[in-house]
Amino acid sequence: MQYHPIGEPFGAKSLYGIKERYIESFNKLNRFFPVLENKKSSIAKSYVRKLEKRFSDLISAFNSSDMLANDQRRLFYVESMELIDELLRYGVHSSILQVLLLENDSSLVGQELLFYLQAADEINNKSKLEKPWLEQTLEYRLWGVLRVEYFLKVSIITATVLTMTVKYKDIINSQFGK
Repeated sequence: MQYHPIGEPFGAKSLYGIKERYIESFNKLNRFFPVLENKKSSIAKSYVRKLEKRFSDLISAFNSSDMLANDQRRLFYVESMELIDELLRYGVHSSILQVLLLENDSSLVGQELLFYLQAADEINNKSKLEKPWLEQTLEYRLWGVLRVEYFLKVSIITATVLTMTVKYKDIINSQFGK
């Protein structure tokens, strides 16, 4: 069996296999509520390093004609675009990806990925700038884990339940026979 750095389009070495293993490492709460994911944890940093390595391997494979079969090039091209989106989502600066593209790939595919990177970065920067201050405040993470919005919701619900319990304690006690 020969070692192939690229692997199959949807295999274990692809973005999808890496992402699946990463999500499996989450606890149940983070699987159901991915908003609570800590993107600064060591597991997340390892995930980003694996994505960067995969992106680098794909870019170098586009340069060599014998590493990719012609029928699979489109699948790997789409995977490269999704890798760019995922890396930008995890806070990798676009200049790092741009340097990877400029150093390793001078082909037409590399130029198209460079244009895609620039467009995705513009959209990402534009969305960050357009957020109102209230939304930015609500998305702030307390201690790097808990969003302010979530904390406020839990506080309001808890206060409401406690207020209703105190207000109607006689009715509640009569229901339980005390």
